[in-house]
Amino acid sequence: MNHQDTSNQSPRNGYAIFLAVAVTHFISLLGSAMTRFGMGVWAYQTTGQVMGFAGVLIAGFLPGILFSLFVGVWIDRKGPRTLILLGDIFGGLALFIIFFILLTGNLSMIAVLVVSAVLSIVSTMQTPALQSLVSLIVPENQLSRANGALSMATSASDVLGPVLAGVIMGFGSLTYVVGADLISYAVAITMICLLWTKLYIRTKEEGLTEDETPSSVLQEIREGLSFLVAKKALFTLVMLFTVLNFALGLNHVIGQPYILSMGTTEQYGLLSSIFGAGMVLGGLWMSIKKVNNHLIRIVLAGNAGLGVLILLTGLSSYLWLIGALWLCMGLLLPVVNTTTITLIQTNTESRFLGRVFSMARMLAWISLPVAYVLGAIAADLLIQHGFMPFAFLGEGKSAIYSMILVFTGLMIVFTVIAFTQIKLLNHLERGEKHEVSEAL
Repeated sequence: MNHQDTSNQSPRNGYAIFLAVAVTHFISLLGSAMTRFGMGVWAYQTTGQVMGFAGVLIAGFLPGILFSLFVGVWIDRKGPRTLILLGDIFGGLALFIIFFILLTGNLSMIAVLVVSAVLSIVSTMQTPALQSLVSLIVPENQLSRANGALSMATSASDVLGPVLAGVIMGFGSLTYVVGADLISYAVAITMICLLWTKLYIRTKEEGLTEDETPSSVLQEIREGLSFLVAKKALFTLVMLFTVLNFALGLNHVIGQPYILSMGTTEQYGLLSSIFGAGMVLGGLWMSIKKVNNHLIRIVLAGNAGLGVLILLTGLSSYLWLIGALWLCMGLLLPVVNTTTITLIQTNTESRFLGRVFSMARMLAWISLPVAYVLGAIAADLLIQHGFMPFAFLGEGKSAIYSMILVFTGLMIVFTVIAFTQIKLLNHLERGEKHEVSEAL
């Protein structure tokens, strides 16, 4: 197979173009954060069980994970801008359907799960497309800043989304939340269309000569997987996040019921916003600060810090203290995510970016649905049988949720300690993109 170089020189105004895309992404994410918050609260309050909430989370991740392999090939073939636009269109259509169902008063758990699944696929289409686009239009010495700005956009939506959704649901219902999300998608689609020509990237298919034919989808998936596995340090990094995301999945599925067992929906919304505020500050710092050295150390130390903070959350019964801990967690997450994305970008050839990001996302996230199911089943069974071996954590539902969070925090800390012994990870600091080119 011909491996013609299809890399692109970053345009002179690449960072300015990226900022316009980041604003567009923020608008879309803001609406999605509102809908996600509203549907999560609706599911838990309707079923009264953690499993109901977990079902929404699973539907919001599993379809996207299964879809990831094909998305990466499409990004490398058609370019990232096409996937971004299609994601907004499909997401808007799904929300229009759920909006109509809400107007008729026939909302059911099945409808919520279906829409969550569609939005999961939309996220899978857009996230690796955006990450690929950043490294293609932004100069390499500004990658950490660009990734930080993108993280800040995500974080800002996490801050404002729950607040706006809580306010809207306080005066209206979930219908108004979904309606607002529909408007955000319409704005995002319009802006992407206006930026369309500026987001042009020469694709792999356009680089083929007349006597060359495109590879099959399965062949390109195999090539992308071979590249990722051959880059042993990069593959080890992905495996680290597979384990860590299992623990973070437990935290995710237990965190909301834990807070709601002690407080109100409004208080949970406030804590979520505090967490998001921390993410905004962390993303802002990463968008200003150029971080080009010791990235793997930052990733490991940041994850260890997250484990400690989750452990302390499980030990706390005061909402104000949990708010402080969540603020710190929010600060750390953009640092970890930004440095991880930068490591992948600087260690991957441009022609593999879409496939590597999609496969890394799939492998790192595949443990999340497992954690959601096991965490929900464990919590519901422990509550049903009243099993609580640690009296110092208290009694009732909140004590059981607390125990699971403490276990989760310890799991993260010990996982990081184990991976610090793998010296292979230090090779990622060199940014060796062409290490396995000839092998493919």
